[in-house]
Amino acid sequence: MLGAAALTAIVGTAAPALAHPHVFAEAKVEIVGTPDARLAAIRNVWRMDELFSSSVLVDFDKNANGTLDQDELVEIGTTVKESIAEWDFYTFVETAGRSVKLTPPDMIHTLYEDGQLLMFFEMRAAEPVDLAAGKLTVANFDDTFFVAFDVASEADFQLIDMPKQCTKQYVVPDADAAAQQWMESVASLGPDESLPEDGINYSQALATRIEVSCGPAS
Repeated sequence: MLGAAALTAIVGTAAPALAHPHVFAEAKVEIVGTPDARLAAIRNVWRMDELFSSSVLVDFDKNANGTLDQDELVEIGTTVKESIAEWDFYTFVETAGRSVKLTPPDMIHTLYEDGQLLMFFEMRAAEPVDLAAGKLTVANFDDTFFVAFDVASEADFQLIDMPKQCTKQYVVPDADAAAQQWMESVASLGPDESLPEDGINYSQALATRIEVSCGPAS
């Protein structure tokens, strides 16, 4: 049964062996920049599926009035923040082949709307990132496949306060391409190297992502 325990289980007890998701979230992402083409922050908005949302309602509706009041929503946000911190808040940014550090959100805001739980929060860049120096990749994913994030269209990735020369590319990976990437990683192993369990991070390889490029201003 999902519920308060599941909010922690989303990240704390889900084993990598899980092969299919148990929680689903519709995701929208804002990539916030600065006028001089630097990364300022990543903003997430997640609409959780109805089954998970109903289980949260059962566990956190302390006064049994059939909805989630403000104090109950704050408690949910606090619980989720503590739970998913270990997993980098399922928010991953890369540039030039390396991960970009983000600061944890001050809080996770929550709403209960039309029978679904919404979560939204901002993570600011913890290091300088010059967007004009190379492509920036942004994605939501869960290494354990316990939570599945659905970014339905390019419109669900928005560039905010970016210089006009910045563009975005919406990328939906192909499962066959991920398999090919795994085979290539195996083929590249040296004689003294062992075969990794996965070869590649499939959750990352299969995650829908946005690629942001900011060339010189024209």
